[in-house]
Amino acid sequence: MIGVIFYIWSVRKGRRETWGIYALILIVSGGLGCLAAVNARSGQTAVSGEGLEIGIDRPEPGGGSLEQDYELRVDDLQIKEPYQVVVENRHLTKQELETLFEQAVTELEQTFLGENESLDCITHPVGFPADVLDGRVNVGWTLDRYDAVNLNGELQRETLTDCGTLVCATAALEYEGAEALHQFSFMVYPPEQSEAETFYDLLRQTLAEENASTDAVFCLPVDVGGHRLIWKAARNQTPYQILGLGIVAVIGIMIGRKEDVRRREQHRRELLLAEYPQMLGQMSLLIGAGMTVGYAWERLVRSYEERGKGRASTREQPVYEEMCTTYHQIRDGISERAAYEQFGERLQLSVYRRFSTLLVQNLRKGTAGLGRLLEKEMQEALDAQESNIKKRGEELQTKLLLPMMLMLGLVVVIIMIPALASFQI
Repeated sequence: MIGVIFYIWSVRKGRRETWGIYALILIVSGGLGCLAAVNARSGQTAVSGEGLEIGIDRPEPGGGSLEQDYELRVDDLQIKEPYQVVVENRHLTKQELETLFEQAVTELEQTFLGENESLDCITHPVGFPADVLDGRVNVGWTLDRYDAVNLNGELQRETLTDCGTLVCATAALEYEGAEALHQFSFMVYPPEQSEAETFYDLLRQTLAEENASTDAVFCLPVDVGGHRLIWKAARNQTPYQILGLGIVAVIGIMIGRKEDVRRREQHRRELLLAEYPQMLGQMSLLIGAGMTVGYAWERLVRSYEERGKGRASTREQPVYEEMCTTYHQIRDGISERAAYEQFGERLQLSVYRRFSTLLVQNLRKGTAGLGRLLEKEMQEALDAQESNIKKRGEELQTKLLLPMMLMLGLVVVIIMIPALASFQI
């Protein structure tokens, strides 16, 4: 009530956004607290007087136990401490217990029959349930003979006869310490067989008789139970399996080689793009020093060849290898224009095609302005290279996301297992 008055006063004074909000929170929390208190005492009934007695509504039968927390006080023993009372569910009366066992027996017999129609003719597997009525009643089984049927419900075909075998079963029902016995008998007959199953039984019997013979030659039967048999030697599937494995291996090798070629081409493209700005810078520097395109080209080729002399292995530089090929083509008599055009076509990259086009155009116009064009091209190549590096970095971050999530899940499991174990304790 005080909170409500305080809230109304705050609204009238124009302080709803400050004190009014605080008052509203107090009102809501106080109301929820009252509801919680009422709910906590809803299951208790107090009897007035000196000896205060509290009644607790028991859970219904089968509902499990109820745990209720209290504060226990005994003045003459100076005891005042919290105490938890465990209230078991309501126990059944004798009449209710008899009704429960009757329901359990009804469900037990239905489960026992399975696909069989009656206890007088059992020809299919039966069921021995361990509990009934949703687990409320436990069941223990004993049989007077286990040669006709076992406790898994399987019929023992070898020991059964067409006359039938009488079996007596005893089901011990148990509910909260109360027990009841239910006995019944059932007649077990050999399981029903299909025509094919009957044929295979006769075939096994015929082969067993032939094996018991003392003849030097084992003869396969040609007639069993009125059925004519045709025997044909099974084909050896090993050659076909080996051939199939060979075909699979060939396909795998072809796919692997194509993948290797693709990876090599991708690696070569990456190297060409990485070396493009450096090559442009060297060409721009030499042309800016006054050399012609042909002399600058020759200078780069000779410098690359000199670096490779006397080394067992050098870092792969495909752009300079292609430049060497172009240089030797020019020395063999191919015109510079054709050689530069072939250089751009061999590399199969737009940047190198654009570079070869610049060289061919400046063969007619001269080298004036070529250095500036190469510098501009180099700057654009550097920008494109930087953008490509950022893109690859983002792709790597995406690929690392799954391992990071797996590691996070592992850490959560490592933390939660001890916590759950402590709760169980």
